Amino acid sequence: MLAIVAKLKAQPGKGAELAARMAEIAVKVRTEPGNHAYAVHQSSADADVVMIYEQYTDQEALNAHRQHMKELGVDLSGLLAGRPELEFFDVRG
Repeated sequence: MLAIVAKLKAQPGKGAELAARMAEIAVKVRTEPGNHAYAVHQSSADADVVMIYEQYTDQEALNAHRQHMKELGVDLSGLLAGRPELEFFDVRG
């Protein structure tokens, strides 16, 4: 199983809007075959930081998720202050 932690930095003052948009997207992502988790978190220390925790069965499911995001037409360019930071993990146990 694969896990991803994605850290997104919103443009100043747009953290709540980014978190809300990601929560809308999460509802759709959770229906994807091979998705086990897609949880949106907003930082307590910096409201403009949003973290997404994702889990997928395997690389094939992750690839399908990426394609699904393109099909959804997700555009966060007006909300993000830069590129998301992604960290990949193999789930153990």
